[in-house]
Amino acid sequence: MALDLSRTFVIENEWYWRINEASTTFTIEAAMRDFVMPLLRLVKTGDVRATDAGFELTIVGTVTPIALTTNVTDRIAINHLVGDINRAFAVAKLGHAFSLVVPRRYELRGALLTEDELGRLAGDPMLLIPSSRPSWHSIPTP
Repeated sequence: MALDLSRTFVIENEWYWRINEASTTFTIEAAMRDFVMPLLRLVKTGDVRATDAGFELTIVGTVTPIALTTNVTDRIAINHLVGDINRAFAVAKLGHAFSLVVPRRYELRGALLTEDELGRLAGDPMLLIPSSRPSWHSIPTP
C-alpha cells in the first residue's frame, strides 16, 4: 500500500531508536512536543492541555484525559499513547486513526490514516505502532 505522505509528519529519528532499543525516556513534554502537537496540526482541529499525569485532548468538542504510562519502555508507553489517541478519535467520530509508520529505512513518521487504511497495514512492516505482529510482543523488556 502506498502511503500518502501529505497525511504524515516527520518524527525525530532518535525516537525510532528509542522505541526499538528499550529506552525509558518518554515524558509528557516529549509526548506533546513530538507526537501530539504535530498530529493536531495535521488533523487541523483540536487542542491539548497538560495535566499532572498526562494531558487532556480535545477533538471536535470532546475532551479525553490521557494519562501517560510510566515505568515502562518508550515502545510500550508510545503504544499506549497511540491507542489512547485513537480511542479519543473514535469517541469524537473523526473517522481516522493515528499510527507510527516507517516508510523508508529508519525514517519515523506519524500518520493520520483512515480506519480502513490502518486495517490494510496490519502486519505490514511499515506499520510500527500500533502493531499486531507477534514478534512485537516477544521482544524482551527490562
